Amino acid sequence: MKNQLRWDLLRLLVIVLLIVGIVTAALNATFGGFTPIMWFLLALAVLLIITCHEVLMIRTFLESKK
Repeated sequence: MKNQLRWDLLRLLVIVLLIVGIVTAALNATFGGFTPIMWFLLALAVLLIITCHEVLMIRTFLESKK
């Protein structure tokens, strides 16, 4: 668990990106030139990174048990 803080920050980033996407969609505005769909896509990309990392950690753990 040496990198737990880093992964917790990435999870927080997903939540923040989703909130920004919802706010920009509700206000029909763009922040930083990003439309709401871009914020959602950024959140999805970070979520996929987190998911792939978790699957890799489970696979590594199961292989080390053999």
